[in-house]
Amino acid sequence: MAIDYKATAKELVNELGGNENITNVSHCATRLRFILKDESKVDSNKVKKIPGVITSVQASGQYQVVIGNHVKDAYDFVMELVTVDENQSSGNGGNKVGIFSRIIDVISSIFAPFLYTLAACGILQGILGIFVALGAIDTAGGTYQILNFISWTAFTFLPVLISVTAAKKFGMNIYAAIVIACALVCPDYINMVNAGEAVYFFGMRVQLLSYTSSVIPIILTIWMASYVQKFFDKHLPIVVRNLFSPMFTITLMVPVTLLAFGPIGNTIGGAIGGVYNYLYGLSPIVAGIVVGGLWEVLVIFGVHWGITPVTVGNYAALGYDTFTGLQASAVFAQAGAAFGVFLKTKDRDMKGVSSSAAITGLFGITEPAIYGVNLRLKKPMICGCIAGALGGAVAGGFHAVSWGYNMPGIATIPAYFKAGHMSEFLGFLISILVSFILGTVLAWIVGFEEAEEETQETINIREMPELNKNTKDEDRELILFSPVNGCVVAIEEVNDEAFASKAMGDGVGIIPIDGKVYAPCDGTASVVFPTGHALGISVNGVDVLIHIGIDTVELDGKGFETHVKQGDTVKQGDLLVSFDKDFIEAQGYDSTVIFIVTDMGNKKDIKSFTRKDVQVEEKVIELK
Repeated sequence: MAIDYKATAKELVNELGGNENITNVSHCATRLRFILKDESKVDSNKVKKIPGVITSVQASGQYQVVIGNHVKDAYDFVMELVTVDENQSSGNGGNKVGIFSRIIDVISSIFAPFLYTLAACGILQGILGIFVALGAIDTAGGTYQILNFISWTAFTFLPVLISVTAAKKFGMNIYAAIVIACALVCPDYINMVNAGEAVYFFGMRVQLLSYTSSVIPIILTIWMASYVQKFFDKHLPIVVRNLFSPMFTITLMVPVTLLAFGPIGNTIGGAIGGVYNYLYGLSPIVAGIVVGGLWEVLVIFGVHWGITPVTVGNYAALGYDTFTGLQASAVFAQAGAAFGVFLKTKDRDMKGVSSSAAITGLFGITEPAIYGVNLRLKKPMICGCIAGALGGAVAGGFHAVSWGYNMPGIATIPAYFKAGHMSEFLGFLISILVSFILGTVLAWIVGFEEAEEETQETINIREMPELNKNTKDEDRELILFSPVNGCVVAIEEVNDEAFASKAMGDGVGIIPIDGKVYAPCDGTASVVFPTGHALGISVNGVDVLIHIGIDTVELDGKGFETHVKQGDTVKQGDLLVSFDKDFIEAQGYDSTVIFIVTDMGNKKDIKSFTRKDVQVEEKVIELK
């Protein structure tokens, strides 16, 4: 029976507390995304029973209602029933999200886009340090001096980097925010600071503090500046708004920052860093046990971003950071646990997943190891935490530190080296070796429960082209080939509750190695979303969905380029979408491609094929 999505929308709005409880509504390829003033008014069990609703998910400060292929129909009908409050459309709405969650959200949004840039500068500092220790470069020469100031540029102008992402987060004019940040680090102001002479602004004495490499002051400033700008945008006549709104905002906020927000921010930043450094000073070994053992647990719950201002602040205030020296043990321990699974398991799929996860873990990317292996099998995750705690204790005992911002991994080891601090560096190396080896051994000894190995096969369409002939015979077996090159994982392993629960349909997740999406079969492009992040293919009554990344609808099409239009006939292997994988991941999004069957048609059985690596010429789903 066909679903009446107009009735679905009416009942849904009612169950969500009515128009007065709905702050904002948006949608992606499969779900409606509501920002509610009060989620306590919602009975999720009743929402899930509404005809047309597959399930509901509460995540990312949103109440998400999974609809499926007809989400656009439901969205249009919902928008006929609600009035969106534009003043709150970018917020989280009401008191739905706790203050801690909001702080974590702000920190992650601000720092995530440029962390790799900071890490790159940190690695360069470490490499220069190694060259200096080996006597391979003259510190008085121009080559060293140029490379050295390059390595410090991102930290010197850190307030400018923060101003860009903070402006985006708080909804402020980016260029006005950049000017405010540049004013805090401009040479004229630095000269005033270095001169040390009293400076007054309208009779009020300015605290001449250095804001290079600072974090909290610029965040506070841009947050307040966003409200100031909105005030002027609202009250100034439109004929002068574009000129005078940024002028008034900049002219007001720079002095206010120097008089108030700057000193307050420095005090807050110093206090936060001071608390951690005080606790570390009480017992570096205990600190190592706590950080090494629990860091990856914090990653799972998404609260690890809270430490970023501390680590960045330490580099600015101390020239080094102790937390990263302890954190590395947790990273290498989880990689070791995944490697232990590789050595122990007899399942071919798990061998493939665990080996690749262990390798990526060694390079500092632990998500595949955590979600694809250790957390999935439970016991290896615990083994990794134990190994990380012991490795962290070793790092703490040797006072291991990093001398440049980095994300712990093999490639960033130079950031932990500095001439004259060889004992700390050797201690760091010992700590990560202990963590990796112990994680491997514990996972091997403790073991884990695993499913019986299934017989897997690889089929190449060049060798068996008849499998690609999707005829009009609806009773014929249907082969779906991988839409991307990458690593195939079970759908239950993807980092999205709605997809992992198979509420939308069964299929697989594919961790892509490039940015090309190809047609998995002959058929029709039944749905092509304007944002390019998702599209559907129909063939012989069967509907499949290719969803590129998790929550990537929020990018509003940035990083995606579609090569087909809705209604186009496609052949297996045709290029459908190009996407910028690096850009998507740099924005903090999971790039995993979700490939599921949303409508089985007259097919009764679905079989998924997972393996370490897959090409677009290999089948991943079989329907009978």
